[in-house]
Amino acid sequence: MKKNKLFKIILTSVLIALNVILERFVPAYQVWNNNLSFGFITVAFAACYLGVPYAVAVGGLGDFLGALIKPFGPYFVGYTITNMLVGLCLGLFLYKKATVLKISLAVTINKITCSLLLNTIFISVLYRGGIAAFWTVFISRVPFVILTAVVEIVVISLLFTSKSKINHLIRKQLPY
Repeated sequence: MKKNKLFKIILTSVLIALNVILERFVPAYQVWNNNLSFGFITVAFAACYLGVPYAVAVGGLGDFLGALIKPFGPYFVGYTITNMLVGLCLGLFLYKKATVLKISLAVTINKITCSLLLNTIFISVLYRGGIAAFWTVFISRVPFVILTAVVEIVVISLLFTSKSKINHLIRKQLPY
């Protein structure tokens, strides 16, 4: 029992480090308030195989450490909380039972609540734009959020559903 917990903590640490690398050093696309990276894979991995607390830790600590190591701008705790909420939602939906429907629901909920609503509020607050700026930023973010949602659903489904060969390989290697 203790070995499994130690394994999960070590794997979580590795996933946090990978999250920082994928989010901060290998972004696929980044323009002002829109960022596409593959750091979501590490949070989804933790959500599928380790559970909610570990996915929350990968999302939150990955963002916090990434902001310390290579900041994109001023640190704002709201973004860390948002990343923790992403881990929470993915963990609740995907732990040990990832299906395309559950992946689609989790990603859609995350994109609407975290990306569109919370992060847009945070951008408006940080740049002192007020309610008018909120709607301008919100509308400008909608197409990009839809695009990233599709990318995340496809990638997570390819990697972590029960029909995925990668999923079978991962499950064989897990000691629990």
